[in-house]
Amino acid sequence: MQLTLPIARIVQGKNPREYFDLDEMTELEEGIRAFGVIEPIIVRPVPGTDHLEIIAGERRWRAAKNVFGDSYDMPVVIREASDADSEAIALIENYHRAGMSMAEEARTAQRQLLRNRGDKAETARNLGWSLDVLESRLALMACTPAVLKALTHRQIMLGHAELRAGVPPEKQDTVLSAIVAHKVPVAVLKAQLGQYVRRLADAIFDTAPCTGCPHNSARQAGLFSESLGEGYCQHPTHFDELTLQAVDARAAALKDEYPVIRIVKITDGFTPLPVSAEGGLGVGDAQYVSCQGCQSFGCAVSAMPGSYGEVTRSLCFDAGCNSQKVAAWRKAQREAVSGPAPLADGSSKQGRAHKGAKRTPGPVKPVAVQKASNQTPQRVVDHRIAQWRRWVANALMTQPERNHRVLIALALAGRGSDLRSEQFAKVADKLAGTASRFQSNLGGHLRCAHAIETDRLDKLVHAVTASAAFGVDVRNLELLLNYLEVDEARCFRLDKTFLDLFTMSELESLAEELGLKRVMGQGFKTVRAGKKAEFIAALLAVEGFEYRGAVPQVMRYPRHAVIGAAYDEPQTPPDDAGDGTADAVADDKTRVLAA
Repeated sequence: MQLTLPIARIVQGKNPREYFDLDEMTELEEGIRAFGVIEPIIVRPVPGTDHLEIIAGERRWRAAKNVFGDSYDMPVVIREASDADSEAIALIENYHRAGMSMAEEARTAQRQLLRNRGDKAETARNLGWSLDVLESRLALMACTPAVLKALTHRQIMLGHAELRAGVPPEKQDTVLSAIVAHKVPVAVLKAQLGQYVRRLADAIFDTAPCTGCPHNSARQAGLFSESLGEGYCQHPTHFDELTLQAVDARAAALKDEYPVIRIVKITDGFTPLPVSAEGGLGVGDAQYVSCQGCQSFGCAVSAMPGSYGEVTRSLCFDAGCNSQKVAAWRKAQREAVSGPAPLADGSSKQGRAHKGAKRTPGPVKPVAVQKASNQTPQRVVDHRIAQWRRWVANALMTQPERNHRVLIALALAGRGSDLRSEQFAKVADKLAGTASRFQSNLGGHLRCAHAIETDRLDKLVHAVTASAAFGVDVRNLELLLNYLEVDEARCFRLDKTFLDLFTMSELESLAEELGLKRVMGQGFKTVRAGKKAEFIAALLAVEGFEYRGAVPQVMRYPRHAVIGAAYDEPQTPPDDAGDGTADAVADDKTRVLAA
């Protein structure tokens, strides 16, 4: 005989079902009104009371209560069951009945998995599921609570939730309201998501960690009926971050190659300006070599979809300068074919042609065009100025007569502030051992100066004048270089310190200028293709090359007439505007002054 209990003695249990569809409940109530509850519900005793808790069958209990009230005798099956067993029975009961949402099943499966300490095989057995069903339900837990709630309340379809499961949480909720409000079909959502994701095949970073990532579309493809398929990253922000890191790394690897390295993003509207020796925008062989030593020469590294990490080399980043050099090369080519343009009086730049003289056609010779000046990198300018100061200081120490005249000129010009006490004090300490005892007042200095031996006075006075080399501005530094007739070939030394200032492209231009490239022959390409350190070492060890007197143009000072007719003060070149900091190399300067 079937056991029954009054509905009043039956209470709700922990039902995994959270949503009860109104239409389905109305239909169930009509059936119960006509035939009563046919299939018993499963209950368990509530300790310490005479009530029993529902394990499975809450929908029937709700419908019977609404139709017949609390006095109705409900057919029941009483079982002794733990909380875990009760929940498993409830899920199995609901799983095999219509209407329970996948979200509710997913939450219950997750709780069962925690009770089984992560043992998926045991959890699947307890629930009567296959491992594939369990995995697909657990994968739904990647959805946000809002998405799961919408699925439970039938506001969205399972396909919507499956597609959102691989998207970052903050993006899931952003479009949820629009999906619900506009009833966006699953197919439309899938197409929109396809425009939002990134292809893993385009990645330039290591994608090995992506294999187990929840945003990898392959995970959804293996579990859900609705997915984008394999090979997509559904977290584009993170994909872009990793891409930019990889692009930055590629750009950093080029820092020894080019003076300018530009990372180009899709929002930049960047148009590259290639520079080459030949072609429609060529500048000629000689000028191209010079361009490689310019601070506006470089490359671009792409951070744009479809070309991530691609390097566009040999670019000019000074459009105005480039157009001038292209125009000069075109003009030189035209003149090589047709001769120089005639002057107003009919004569050419090369002189008047003899009357009746005929031009004999012949092969066009290679065009030589004068190299236009390039922008010297500031790091090289700073080094050059520091070296010039040392050269002037040395010259003032070795030319006593001109030393005195320079000192007189400084005094007459009111430029005593150009004298540098710090540099002089160190030299004085080495020459006379007095600087360490100098005081901060004139009296102290007089006492120290009075104690200096007479035979050392001339040298110290020379050092006073020489200290001005570290105080004058660049324009007057060039003036002193010219007055002292400093010979760069006797002062300059091609060494690693100097070459380290240049990028690989600049070093190639420098090697061409000095003749190193020609002497090295075919071996130049080999060392040029290697690392910068090895390239520099090779440039400094070329057999048959005369290093003495090899001075690059960038280290030479502009020549000006100083003595004679009224002196025209030279204008400081634009790239020499910086004066450098003399104090930063005080030790080297002291050594030079003391030489």
